[in-house]
Amino acid sequence: MDFKNEKSRIIIRTGNNEDIIELQMCANEFIEFIDDFEINLHNEKYFILAAYYCKNLSGILLAENFISKINGLETLIPKIQLIFLFVNSTYRNKGIASLLLKNFIKIQKKEKIGSIYINLPQKYKFGKKFLEKFNFVQIKVANNKIVLERKLWYDFGIESCDFSKHRKQINLNNNII
Repeated sequence: MDFKNEKSRIIIRTGNNEDIIELQMCANEFIEFIDDFEINLHNEKYFILAAYYCKNLSGILLAENFISKINGLETLIPKIQLIFLFVNSTYRNKGIASLLLKNFIKIQKKEKIGSIYINLPQKYKFGKKFLEKFNFVQIKVANNKIVLERKLWYDFGIESCDFSKHRKQINLNNNII
């Protein structure tokens, strides 16, 4: 199997409310465990990426914006919770999950989201290993669950800048380098 040909058949796009029937058919066993899924979807609380392989829905990434609170005050760093990443068993091993996650990270960076996190069962080693390939790190263990987080920026909203590109270095003899 030629991986490049497989990837060229995959289309990733943001999901919307019209996709709910397809979403439920593709991942119903996961969606039924999410409280008020349809209500939250219609209220646009979720961010959805859908993967189509040869025009068939093959994978879904579902996330929810999260505002962390410290002592009742909202923090300044916007976060998003990755609720699940699902690829239909028929379409696995084609790079779909990786493409969904790469596109999700790219979109969140553009939206200035500070970090992405996910709660996983502690025994789900495959999911943890997969996410670690995308620079997620374990930050917490509690109640048989682990929390993994991927920081997207560290500068508290200030655009990244590389001072070494803009600064002139002067040596001891006052020669500009």
